[in-house]
Amino acid sequence: MKAGKGMVGFRGSLDVPYLVELNQGHDNNFNLIRVLAAVAVALSHSYLTVTGDPSTRPLLTQTGFTIGYHAVNVFFVISGFLATQSWMRSSSFTSFATARGLRIYPGIVISTLFVTFIVGTAMTALPATAYLTSPETYLYLFLTASLAEPSATLPGLFSGTPDAETVNGSLWTLRYEVICYVVLAVAGFLGILARPRLFAALAVPLGAGLFLLSLLPIAHDNTMVFGHFVRFGLCFGLGVIAYQYRSYIPIHWVGVVALVIVTTLALGHAIYPFLLYATTAYATFWLAYVPSGRIRLFNKSGDYSYGIYIYAYPVQQTLISLEPNLTPIQMFVATIAGSLPLAMASWHLVEHPSLRWKRPLASQAMKIPGLLKRKKV
Repeated sequence: MKAGKGMVGFRGSLDVPYLVELNQGHDNNFNLIRVLAAVAVALSHSYLTVTGDPSTRPLLTQTGFTIGYHAVNVFFVISGFLATQSWMRSSSFTSFATARGLRIYPGIVISTLFVTFIVGTAMTALPATAYLTSPETYLYLFLTASLAEPSATLPGLFSGTPDAETVNGSLWTLRYEVICYVVLAVAGFLGILARPRLFAALAVPLGAGLFLLSLLPIAHDNTMVFGHFVRFGLCFGLGVIAYQYRSYIPIHWVGVVALVIVTTLALGHAIYPFLLYATTAYATFWLAYVPSGRIRLFNKSGDYSYGIYIYAYPVQQTLISLEPNLTPIQMFVATIAGSLPLAMASWHLVEHPSLRWKRPLASQAMKIPGLLKRKKV
C-alpha cells in the first residue's frame, strides 16, 4: 500500500506525514510514553493506597476516568500496534509467542519472588516461620507469577493498610494483555492479518460490536470483567487497526486538537468513552513520532516502564504500612524514588537479558514435533 493513498489533496496542501512513513526503525518516543504512563498509574495509586478511596484519584472528576485508567489505555494501544508489527515481522508462531512471553514473564516472575520472599517476610504480621510455611504463600507465588490470578493475597501482609490486603493492584491488567496477544496470534496464524480484505471483513463487524457495547454504562464499570474486555479490546484493537491501515492515517497536531475538542464536547454522552479511546490512540501516535530532537535521547536509557508498573504498588503498600501519615503527593514522590531503582535493576538484570533468548528458545521450540507454525499466506 502506498502512503497516503486516497488522501492526495489533503497531503498536498498540508504536507502531512502518514503513519507508515513515521513508523520506520526504532527512533520514536514509545519508550518515554510508556514510562510516563507507568508513572501516571503510580500517581493514581498513590491516592488509592493513602486514602483507600478510589474516588480521590486524579482526573476522575474532570474526565470521568482516573489518570491511571487513561494511562493503561495508552499501554494497550501501544501493545496492539507494536504486537501486530511484531507478528508481521516474525518468522513463525513460535517466534512471536516466545518474544511476547519473554517480554512479560521473566520480569513478573522475579518481581513476584521479590514481593513474596523479601517484602512479604519483612512486612507480614505473622511470624516468619508461619509465613514461609503457609500454603497460601506458595499459592500466591504460583497464581501471580503465572498471571492466573494477579489479585491473590499473601498471609498477614498489608492487612492494616487503607487498601487492605492488596499486594499488587497493578497486575490484573497484564492478564488481559496476554489474552489480547493470544487473540492476535490466532488471527495471524489463520492468515487474517495478512489478507486485507479478510481482515476488514472481520474487523468491521467486530469493531462495530465493541463500539455498540461501549455505549452501555456497564461497559465502563471497572469492577466488571465484561467492561474490561470491551475497554481493552477496543484500545488494543485500535492499535492493531492503526498498524494495518498505517498507510492511510495522517499524523498531525490538528488531528489531535480536533479529536480532543470533539471528545470534550461528548463528555456525558454515551459515545464519550469510545471517542476517548480513539483520541488516546491518535494522540499516542502523534506523541510517539512527531516530537523529536533531544527528547529521543530517552531511548538510550532503557525501558523502565514495565519495572515501574510491576513494582510500584508493593512499594506503596510497604510505605503506607511504615508511615501511615503520608499524603498522596508524598507517597507519589517516595514511590518513584523506591520503584525506579527496582525498575532499572529489572530491565538491566532481568528483562533485557531475557530478550536475548528469543531466537535460541524459538529455534529449539521449532524442533518440537507438531508445534504450531505460522501459516504462510
